[in-house]
Amino acid sequence: MLIAAMLSCSTPSSNEKPIAYNAELLQRVRAAASAIPGSAPTAIGYLKYAESVRKWSEVVEGGSDDACKMARTAFQVMYPDGWIMVDAGMDRAVHKFFEKQGPQPFDDAKADSIRRAVENAKLILVTHEHGDHVAGVIRTAATGSVPRKTILTRQQVNSLIEKPQMPEIALTEEKSRQYMVVDVESILPVAPGVVIIKAPGHTRGEIMIYTRLQNGQEFLFTGDITWSYKGIAEKKQKPSGERDRVGEDADAVRKQIAWINELMTKERVTVLVSHDDIMLPQFAAQGLLVGGVRTR
Repeated sequence: MLIAAMLSCSTPSSNEKPIAYNAELLQRVRAAASAIPGSAPTAIGYLKYAESVRKWSEVVEGGSDDACKMARTAFQVMYPDGWIMVDAGMDRAVHKFFEKQGPQPFDDAKADSIRRAVENAKLILVTHEHGDHVAGVIRTAATGSVPRKTILTRQQVNSLIEKPQMPEIALTEEKSRQYMVVDVESILPVAPGVVIIKAPGHTRGEIMIYTRLQNGQEFLFTGDITWSYKGIAEKKQKPSGERDRVGEDADAVRKQIAWINELMTKERVTVLVSHDDIMLPQFAAQGLLVGGVRTR
């Protein structure tokens, strides 16, 4: 598996242009998926290792007061000779941050599987700079070569230095130099069949990740742009109180959701929402995803 040679430390851009999420962007993403030579990925695996039990009214705009499980997940893009991790999990210390309203399920064995998958990955990508997505490359698995094979965008690094979600995932300028820090103007191919798409809104450093398999199936990892597949299907954001709490750019997220919905409904792209606990198991049952992750 050949990773893009262009990846390196870079200086921040002072004039960031808004991204137009449209058909032209999709064309460029699809072309970029072929930019790096090598075998395309063969499958995508996913593993749920924890969850937060909330109400739908806290997850999606106009939701009911019925219980809603928010899955904590990590994904694995599998190649014949290894894999890329999309998000890196977290340990119990970071999980406690999400237990402000009481204990929440956490599977130590599954979390350890993600840790080992991260340690043995060829490359690690992080959808955004929140603890349940990035902690595994800063704390749990941040030994040996893990930082050196982890791509962080400049915006992600800036957040982790200037305003980390929690002290446990804070970076310093010195520590950040251990990672592959990249500036992404709009898109960036990083491996055969895999393209980063810049998507600030939920956080400054949010990205989407497009993946095309050898069989032509297309997937889009959407991180926390929404917290449920329902949000994409119905083109609904998080409730306003949650958007304000997190500090989201509602206009940016609205445009991203509309684009993702179009890819899902018109382009047949399979959308993978990190915290969804309804469609991800169904995708695994249908054979679109592999249940579990490889660790060696």
